[in-house]
Amino acid sequence: MSTMRFFLISLFLLCSGVLVGCEAPGVGDPCVPESIPEGGFDQDEVYLETSSVQCRTRVCMVYQLGGDPTMAEEDCIAAGGSNCAQFAQGTEIDDRVYCTCRCDSPTQGASTCECPSGFTCQPTLDEEAGPGIAGSYCVRTSTIDE
Repeated sequence: MSTMRFFLISLFLLCSGVLVGCEAPGVGDPCVPESIPEGGFDQDEVYLETSSVQCRTRVCMVYQLGGDPTMAEEDCIAAGGSNCAQFAQGTEIDDRVYCTCRCDSPTQGASTCECPSGFTCQPTLDEEAGPGIAGSYCVRTSTIDE
């Protein structure tokens, strides 16, 4: 009887540990870049902020978003603001500013991740960016080639 109880308790603890250990990597979680260029981001470029404390992955990505993601254009207009065109639309911010991880690297042995459902491993930064950051990153599939 005690052997069966020990087995069941061990099985329960093992299953509990597996469930807790399978936490989502955080790809797709919202983030706000700490450094935003004056006038906002260029919609033809990809920006990566590494060491982002907002992201479990430590990488906040702005993927081809034009404008300033700190306030949606709609919120600016509703507040009676001026020069609201510098702000991106709310849905664009949600789709294009999020936590990501490097899924492929030109550097042998560099740590990489697997992209979750809804994301594609997309070439993002070439080797000129440096070995610590160059490579492909998980990008929301719905925003590729729009």
